[in-house]
Amino acid sequence: MKEYYIKICQETGEATTECNMVLIDELPYHNQIIRRLSVLGVLDIEEGMIPTNQIERIAKILRLRNTFGVNLSGAAIICDLLDQVEEMERQLERLNRF
Repeated sequence: MKEYYIKICQETGEATTECNMVLIDELPYHNQIIRRLSVLGVLDIEEGMIPTNQIERIAKILRLRNTFGVNLSGAAIICDLLDQVEEMERQLERLNRF
């Protein structure tokens, strides 16, 4: 029988956010890829678990890798840049409201 662990996530608006956790063995990705992303500093593995908010990031990295042939390091950099662009767009939207 599979075991599932959930840690409740609550964003308080401060710099720290608690997140749900999932076992890496339960993910539909090969463990070596997950561990490689951890070594690259892309994912935070804690006691064999990762925050659920990083699962989408894994999927995005692997799509870049499979679709465009980008290596894991390059895909991680692209994801970081996309995150920065999204954050700047949110900031710009907030500034345009005033």
